[in-house]
Amino acid sequence: MYTTRLNDEVWTRDRCAGCAMCVAACSKQVLFWDGAEHPKLHKILKSIGISQFELDTCSVCEHFCEVACPRLEPAARLQPLAQMSVRALGALGGGAPNDVIRNLLVAARGSGMIDGALMIDSDRAGNTRARIVTSAGEIAETTGFQMIWTPLLDALNDAVFNLSLKNIAIVSTPCTAQAVRRMMDSTHERLAPYRDAIRINLALFCTGVFQPNAFREMLATGVNIPLENIQRITASPREGRLRVQLWDGTTREMDLNEAEKFTRAGCARCDDYLGESADIAVGLVGAKDGYSTLLVRTPIGQSFVQNATTMKLIETVDEVDTDALARARAEKDRRERAQAFDALHVLMLDALRDPRKRAEVKMQFDLLYGRPRSISKKEDYRYAGCGDCSGC
Repeated sequence: MYTTRLNDEVWTRDRCAGCAMCVAACSKQVLFWDGAEHPKLHKILKSIGISQFELDTCSVCEHFCEVACPRLEPAARLQPLAQMSVRALGALGGGAPNDVIRNLLVAARGSGMIDGALMIDSDRAGNTRARIVTSAGEIAETTGFQMIWTPLLDALNDAVFNLSLKNIAIVSTPCTAQAVRRMMDSTHERLAPYRDAIRINLALFCTGVFQPNAFREMLATGVNIPLENIQRITASPREGRLRVQLWDGTTREMDLNEAEKFTRAGCARCDDYLGESADIAVGLVGAKDGYSTLLVRTPIGQSFVQNATTMKLIETVDEVDTDALARARAEKDRRERAQAFDALHVLMLDALRDPRKRAEVKMQFDLLYGRPRSISKKEDYRYAGCGDCSGC
């Protein structure tokens, strides 16, 4: 059977981030992806004589999958130490977030700050994959995040154990960055190889990622182009547009609200647009024209930015639209409240099995809905709705 918490609180409630950290951390390596909304469990059959039965692989386990899942417990949220507009210089110059990320990593690889990176890449047919890159040339040729779902951390074990990388940069979506932060903050001894190998955690602003099949459907209905013709995909929440750049240099657009209905189910539960658990987050919201916004949240992030600046691979200016960032955070707050209602729902289901939890349900209910006020005067009943009456 599945590990209970992941199945009951995440997978069956369509809350899975799709990051694949649970797959990487599974000590028995029985979790895998098959393109669905959440991981699946390998069924291991054991034969005794002529009888055959399925092993319960999760009952005797330390459940590292739960330790790493960003949907079970919140990851640490980091306050920005600096925010700026930035663009890439040199041969890989440009103001797009992927351009900036590539130059940050090229500079870091050149100075020995990292020995490899885990990034998202895509081919000319539009298929995405997790890619482990170990040279500046490989970093430069990687396309980067394209808003198509890719279980990036499915390749983490290859980087840590097969390639024995010691200083890894991980470039991902905010929800995956949350999983990386949970792993980096864990204290379990057996998870030390991951903590020791990850040098920096980078995120790109994200409005949601598309399932590959849903994305093809969206392109067919929205902009009427095949996936293999696409070179780059960018979302502009400020303008409410999704832009698709083709290999022939032309650009197509569609309404971002129309595109969001094709995102993964778990994206509706995401409460982090600005990569608040990452050392560095990069995106278009709030940036000066022709630049990306860069948010630095840790000293290690500051050192990477300073290194790339010294090597003249990025240019930074102190010009950021803080109001636009505030609006993005407001959207995050709305989703956080939705998460709280999800948590209350789970707690209410637990209370049906365990009466001792009913007091906790009442406390959480009061926090979300507000404690009803007493009505002391008889005439006040004329103006009181059910939410104001404490008579029940």
